[in-house]
Amino acid sequence: MHLIFIRHGDPDYKNNCLTEKGKKEAEILAERVSKWRIDDVYLSPYGRAQETAAPFLKKISVMPETLPWLKEFDHKITDPRTKKPRGCWDWMPPDFYSEPKFFDRKKWFDIKPMAKAKIEDKFREVCDGLDEILARYDYTRRDEWSAIYNCFPHLTLEEASVDTHLDAVQKNLDERNLVFVCHLGVMFAMISHLTGISPVTLWQGFFVAPTSVTVLGTEERTPGEAVFRVERLGDTRHLIEAGEPSSDSGFFGHTLDV
Repeated sequence: MHLIFIRHGDPDYKNNCLTEKGKKEAEILAERVSKWRIDDVYLSPYGRAQETAAPFLKKISVMPETLPWLKEFDHKITDPRTKKPRGCWDWMPPDFYSEPKFFDRKKWFDIKPMAKAKIEDKFREVCDGLDEILARYDYTRRDEWSAIYNCFPHLTLEEASVDTHLDAVQKNLDERNLVFVCHLGVMFAMISHLTGISPVTLWQGFFVAPTSVTVLGTEERTPGEAVFRVERLGDTRHLIEAGEPSSDSGFFGHTLDV
C-alpha cells in the first residue's frame, strides 16, 4: 500500500483559500495526479486543501471523503519567552535544541507549554483518525509505540525467506493507493505516528512546499507485519517541469528548485 500526502497550494491564510499562484499550482498538480491509479481520496476540511483537490477531482472517478481531523495541526501553546500564543510546532531554534525531550517520541508532549495546552490529546486524535482509516484496508496497529501494523499477508514464508531488497524491481505487496490532501503540520504528525519519530523533529527539521507530493510505502519483511517507510518527501517536480517556482510559504528562507 502507498499513502500519498499532498500539501495544499500556496495559501491565503487570512481567507483560508488559495492565492492566484496557489490556484495555478493546483491546476499543474491535477495533470500529475490524473495519471495515478488512486483508490481513495481524503481531504482536510479547510478551504485551501479543498481548493487544491478540486482540479484533480474533476479528472478522476474517485469520490473524496472530508475528515475533520485532517485539518491543520494549528493548536496553540503559550510561548515561554513572549507569553503570547504560538503554534505548537513553531519553536525558536535555541529553545528546540536545548530541550532533549523534543527529540523523544514518548516525552515531547510532556514539556510544560505542550502539556498545559493538552497537545498530546490533539496528536492522539490525528493518530487515532489515521489508524481508523488504515483499519478499513485491514492494517491494524499492533501497539502504541512499535509502529508495526498487522495486515493480510502479501508474502509467503518462502518469499520472505529470500532477501531481494537489492533487486531493482520488487514485488508490489499491496497495489492500493490512498491520497491525503492536507497541511504540513498534520502531515508530519501522521508521518511521526507511522515511523516512530518525534513530530517536533519533523516540524522543526523538515519542510515540504505547497502542492508537494510525499509518499510512504509499506514494507512486509515478515508475512502479515507491515511498516511504513518514506519513499519520497516534498516532491515538486510537476512545478519544476511546468516552469512554476515552488512557493516558500512556511519556510523561513528561500527554497531551491533543482
